[in-house]
Amino acid sequence: MADKYPIYHLSFPNQYLLAATFLRFQEHYESPKFRGRIFDWEEFMDWYAGQKGEFSYLEDWGGFNLPSTVLEPFRSGSFDPLTRKEQALLELVRGLPEPFYVIGTIGGSSEAVAHEIVHGLYYVRPDYRQAVVACLAAHDTRRLRRCLAKIGYHKAVFDDEINAYVLTGLTDDMRGPATQRLKRALRRVFADHFGFDPGTKAGERRLAASVHRLRVTRP
Repeated sequence: MADKYPIYHLSFPNQYLLAATFLRFQEHYESPKFRGRIFDWEEFMDWYAGQKGEFSYLEDWGGFNLPSTVLEPFRSGSFDPLTRKEQALLELVRGLPEPFYVIGTIGGSSEAVAHEIVHGLYYVRPDYRQAVVACLAAHDTRRLRRCLAKIGYHKAVFDDEINAYVLTGLTDDMRGPATQRLKRALRRVFADHFGFDPGTKAGERRLAASVHRLRVTRP
């Protein structure tokens, strides 16, 4: 593995600060409703509460990931007014060489960090991404895609999400013999490109050592 990839891990002290910081960035990137759209907090809260029965977003999500290209409309003023937390994130990554990838977790939860770093590697290593897509095309992933749609992902990120979930941790709905076969295949793809298994504790440590870490305090 390279010494450091252009992946920046933002470590937050609690889930509220994490989710409240990332909400609009993340949902502009992968929401089935708001991907690619400009929206304000109230519009998103109303929609999310309609889907879930209440606005539970700040308790529902403990990990976030996005490419630096997602930040552009926030930098250019399209999402103004920005919250203080959104402004703080933009300031934290200001001046970093483009392109880069941003991930956010609470503290140092190893499984969550590994999951988000795999997303980053999928983005910053096109050769790895192409191999993953080819691997998924050779397997029946329809049930996994239905699970991701139910969770609330846009179809554009299904391949990326399947890879990260299968390699580093699964929801109960995704488990099964077919998924185990896919996991073995995806681990072979990962090992071919990076030289280790990301699903082990040693693998999680190697993943964590391959990215830049930035600690976030309350803005």
